[in-house]
Amino acid sequence: MSRKKFRLPPFVPLRRDLMKDPVWRKLSSSAKIAYVYLRGKFHPQNTEINEVSLTYSEMKDMMSSKTLSRAFKELQETGFIEKTKDGGMFGGACRYKFIGAFKDFYVRGYRV
Repeated sequence: MSRKKFRLPPFVPLRRDLMKDPVWRKLSSSAKIAYVYLRGKFHPQNTEINEVSLTYSEMKDMMSSKTLSRAFKELQETGFIEKTKDGGMFGGACRYKFIGAFKDFYVRGYRV
């Protein structure tokens, strides 16, 4: 009898030590939501690039562009993300990379 492989549905992992971090706990709800969506856009296969982008149009049903802008600014000021490329009307989407103590994912002791 063969065993079926169990596959998890797509999910966004958050580290437990991140959720206990006092700086994380002081973040606004919109900044936390933006961070989770940024993490969801990260693909471990692109480790040499290590950048993600999240456009305002992708989040328009979640929050206003003004709120999202404040969330990005808050994440940058607290040291969770860093803007690597400016975007804009004709420059494409802004690109961000994860920085600080929580920049890496860990799965079973291995960095992803």
